[in-house]
Amino acid sequence: MADHDEINAARRALGRHLAHLRKDAGHTQHRLARLVQYGRSSVANTETGRQHPERPFWTRCDHALRTGGVLTAEYDRIADLNHRRRPAAPDSRISDSAAVWWEPEDTITARRSTLTTATDDDARLARLEHEIRQAIADNERCPPATLVARLRPLRACVDQLMAARQHPPQRVRLYSATAHLSGLLAALALDLRAFRVAHAYAAEAFDLAHAAQQPDTRAWARATQSLIAFYTGNHRDALAYAEDGLRHAGTGPHRLRLTVNGQARALAHLGDRHGVDRAVGRAFDLLAEYPPDGQVSTSLTLGPYCPTRAAANAATAYLALGHTTDVAGHLTTAIAAFDTAQLRGPQALSRLDLATAHLHAGDPDQAAELALQALTLTAEHRFESVHQRTHQFLAAAHPLRHHPRIQDVADLLAERTHPGTAPPSALRSPT
Repeated sequence: MADHDEINAARRALGRHLAHLRKDAGHTQHRLARLVQYGRSSVANTETGRQHPERPFWTRCDHALRTGGVLTAEYDRIADLNHRRRPAAPDSRISDSAAVWWEPEDTITARRSTLTTATDDDARLARLEHEIRQAIADNERCPPATLVARLRPLRACVDQLMAARQHPPQRVRLYSATAHLSGLLAALALDLRAFRVAHAYAAEAFDLAHAAQQPDTRAWARATQSLIAFYTGNHRDALAYAEDGLRHAGTGPHRLRLTVNGQARALAHLGDRHGVDRAVGRAFDLLAEYPPDGQVSTSLTLGPYCPTRAAANAATAYLALGHTTDVAGHLTTAIAAFDTAQLRGPQALSRLDLATAHLHAGDPDQAAELALQALTLTAEHRFESVHQRTHQFLAAAHPLRHHPRIQDVADLLAERTHPGTAPPSALRSPT
């Protein structure tokens, strides 16, 4: 049986261990106190052994210092020693046989503390959700490599939360947020030409959405898988993902993206003009259900596509079919909106589509000027979509390849292309 001195020595050792871990993490006592939401004096007194806080304190310290639970485990060991030291108080109200059934009070208290731990996760989940939404909003504004670096701490936070315990509603929120994070990482991996990694992240996004049992999140994840398949040249897969996403979407907002970004563009590359007409028509019918709010939606938006985004995607689909009627007007309007929103990817892609329309109209000088603008706008970003769309423009301009301005576009693209890393569709003629 443990004596009083042994328990006090163990508590002092636990306090010293906390001090060492805090210093190794680079935190002052004041900083740690803020992280665990206790007073600085509590931290100081605990480290010197003058104060012995309950289990929730140690659990919060483990989370803040990312110890893997070593402090809580040591606290539990000391609590067990203390329990074994105390003699059981007789209770004349219950029989000896009933007393054997009851759990120790410390066990009940420890179980209660898990509720406090789970409640603490609400704030971390809210921060995680906010950071992911902000990163999705910045996706086409920031260089992909910059965003990947920004997301590394979020990925670590997710792993920590996944290993912890949460209430069922919190677990659903965690899986849904992580699905969005994995989908965003898939799109960034695509931009950085890590195609296999992009497919893996996109598949993980759908699996997490499925685990969360959130149809809207499943629809969003399928739209992202469709995007990855489209830009890796798997147009039938892109169509299949979009159609399965529509089955999950129901009446939700992702129907628009799945229809005009997923279905219409994949059908265009498969040569199905009637299918494109139907998909574009449905998309513009759906727009009527979402009154415009004046904002330009991003590619991975968690809400519905805006009219500008829908029109730009429809134009891309029709250009892939060689159909340029009314396309130039829609793209000119889209470029103005994307320029105002400073969305670098759409700014460049719409210029490249308009450049292709000018080629069909017999104006290679204006076409080349727009293509050069697109490459200049994304000089620091290196979006894979822009890279591929420029190749498609040059394929369409092949009869004019000796034109000086068209050659300028080819030369500038060549400067951006690393040897041996041509995109999947770079050498293919457009369908």
